[in-house]
Amino acid sequence: MKSFVIKPLSIALLAAAMAVGSLHAAAANATQSAEMALNNDDWYQVWTESQAVVFDDHAVYMEYVKTGKAPYMKDLGVKDPAGRAIVLALRAEDKGKDINTLSAKRFLDVNLPPAADFYGEIRQDNKIFVFKRYGDMKDTISLGAPIFSYMELGGGPQGERLVFALQKEEKKPDALIAKFHTLNR
Repeated sequence: MKSFVIKPLSIALLAAAMAVGSLHAAAANATQSAEMALNNDDWYQVWTESQAVVFDDHAVYMEYVKTGKAPYMKDLGVKDPAGRAIVLALRAEDKGKDINTLSAKRFLDVNLPPAADFYGEIRQDNKIFVFKRYGDMKDTISLGAPIFSYMELGGGPQGERLVFALQKEEKKPDALIAKFHTLNR
């Protein structure tokens, strides 16, 4: 082939290869942005004798743990499997939103897919259940405790018993323990 044909052809092939690479990167970024927009990477609950307070925001959850208050609380008028009233604890800016579009409610309704790096906590009395899988958290909500777990007595910020949910053959969840301690400093 003549060089006047090879050079433009090479340039066209190079441009096509670069376009495919940038499309792949754009698709990965779009997937990541969509997951962030879903707010599906964490979920929290605080169980008392009469209420199951549900959170989809870590900052609101931590403030509630410290003070017992949240910017906006919405009683759903339904009970959990243990007979506790389900109350959503939300950010102030969520007050005017359709309740069925909020992650806390969508996780309850099982119509929000969890992120690959899902994290959850349930606090009850002097124990904190910690999860890396949404399904394990839903099972605990139904049963009252995880089927398989790893415990640390007195390992919580206020000396609470930590209960890390596991699958049957899982070993000590070092990464989950580290994540818990990072989030609960």
